[in-house]
Amino acid sequence: MLNALLYLRLTSFRNWLLSRARRLRQPKYLVGAIVGGAYFYFFFFRGLSRATGGGARRAAADQAMATVNVTLPTDWLPAAAAVGAVLLLVLMTAMWVIPTQRAALGFSEAEVAFLFPAPITRRSLVHFRLLSSQFRSLVGATIMMLFSNRWSFLGGNPLTHAIGWWFIFSALNLHLSGAGFTLTRLADSGLGGWRRRAFVLAAVATVVAVTLARLPTGERLPLSADDFNLQPLADWVVALTSTAPLGWLLWPLKWVLGPFFAPDSFRFLLALAPALGVITVHYFWVVRTAVAFEDASVDYAERRGARIAAWRSGGRRLGQTPTKGRVAPFRLAGLGRPELAFLWKNLLSTWPYFTPRFFGGCAGLIAVVGFWLNTQPAWRGFLPGIAAVTLMFAGYVLIVGPQFARQDIRSDLSRADVLKTYPLAGWQVVLGESLTPVAILTGILWLALLMFAFTFHPATARFDWLTPGIRLAFALAVAAIIPALVSLQLLVPSAAALLFPGWFQTSRTRGGGPEVVGQRMIFFFAQTLTMILAVLPAAFIGALPFAVTVLLKQTGPVGLLASGLASTLFVLGVLLAEVACGLWLLGGRFEKLDLSAELQP
Repeated sequence: MLNALLYLRLTSFRNWLLSRARRLRQPKYLVGAIVGGAYFYFFFFRGLSRATGGGARRAAADQAMATVNVTLPTDWLPAAAAVGAVLLLVLMTAMWVIPTQRAALGFSEAEVAFLFPAPITRRSLVHFRLLSSQFRSLVGATIMMLFSNRWSFLGGNPLTHAIGWWFIFSALNLHLSGAGFTLTRLADSGLGGWRRRAFVLAAVATVVAVTLARLPTGERLPLSADDFNLQPLADWVVALTSTAPLGWLLWPLKWVLGPFFAPDSFRFLLALAPALGVITVHYFWVVRTAVAFEDASVDYAERRGARIAAWRSGGRRLGQTPTKGRVAPFRLAGLGRPELAFLWKNLLSTWPYFTPRFFGGCAGLIAVVGFWLNTQPAWRGFLPGIAAVTLMFAGYVLIVGPQFARQDIRSDLSRADVLKTYPLAGWQVVLGESLTPVAILTGILWLALLMFAFTFHPATARFDWLTPGIRLAFALAVAAIIPALVSLQLLVPSAAALLFPGWFQTSRTRGGGPEVVGQRMIFFFAQTLTMILAVLPAAFIGALPFAVTVLLKQTGPVGLLASGLASTLFVLGVLLAEVACGLWLLGGRFEKLDLSAELQP
């Protein structure tokens, strides 16, 4: 029976490859496949057959960090392995705390219809599901290897990294299945969900507290200095994760991570046996604790099919479909701007956390934590690191956020025929649909800016001119520009959806492949180029007040403040004008859109 199931999985995989190859006959897939293949080759595969240049990259990183007064650890591997083990522990703890439903195996609707009525034992179905998960683990390990192979501090080679990632994914997948089966057995025996969560969290908290108590008094918190030195933090993490009882709890997880962090082939071979032992124990745990999962698997397959259908029809959103009514995000008046109705409607399709109260609470929390960190000498040395991470996060949100916040015209593109019946101009529909992602991304970026304002402090004498007053004025100017900049960013993917609806529909196909990755890369590069061309005029005009200030030699505080205010107004005016022009053009395109003709192959 297992041979038949293996044949089914291999045949399904072969048919998937053939279907992907056949659709390359269409130009929109062929061009995407060429771009995706070129991207993977130049950024990943080309570097696999030659020296990684880890020493040169490490020397360049050390030199760059020295310029900003940052000291890096001499050896990252122990601290990286310790942090990786802690992250695995957090993920596995969540597997025992979060689940609220009976254990289910991830069968598709077709597999449920074909396998469940067949004369197959429950254990064979478990083996089939575990075997199927290994295919996904191998694919995921290969993809992650392409990224991690560029991390010079790891050592090893592409093969050891790929096998190491496979151990990590397999351990997580097996632990998730075993925890689900065990929790179902405990629930059947009368253990409630809240009691189970309280017990697990209390046990983990007790282990951490006892471990901290066993450390010497002066080592219970990481030491800090005036400069940003990561070596004391790395040493503290290693010492904490090596002290019992937390060290006992993390020891199997470090075995799982052993092949990935092995610096050479010899130590990789030594790490294989402990990692295989952990995987084997998990396998027997899953097989022996398997309970009745058929009904839960059927429900899971139905929900999965509904999510995929919603994804393909434009209803994709973060989170799961709500099972009960939600409180309205704000009171929608009977009279007013029609664009606010789109904002009200689209906010209901997002997480319930995207409310003014939630963002206000986060802002208050950031302010309290920021004040506390600035008054603690032992932690003040970590503020530059927090500021750097916050700045990178803000840049990521600004650049990539529009690809995830899709509660705009892209989510309702399949219902364009209904939207065109509204007594509204095209630009009003596009503007109303864009308000929700603008509000969400603006709120997130404002929180990041607030965190950066509390944690950024000049590290060297060269930045002494950045007084608190100048930093505050700069933060307020950036906060005023962010909504317009986010709106401009969101117009680009909206334009792609309206100008190339056929490409846009295929680019969000779930699962994807090289051709879909290529289509997404085309959209991303087009968005980046468009944003550069749109921001350059605003930056040029915004620099004029400062140029006038320098020519007039009015570089005092009053002159800088006046020029900063004028520059902010000029930049904001240019960006708003570009947003208005974009809305007008996209509105005209929306009014002429014939979706039935555009989506023909």
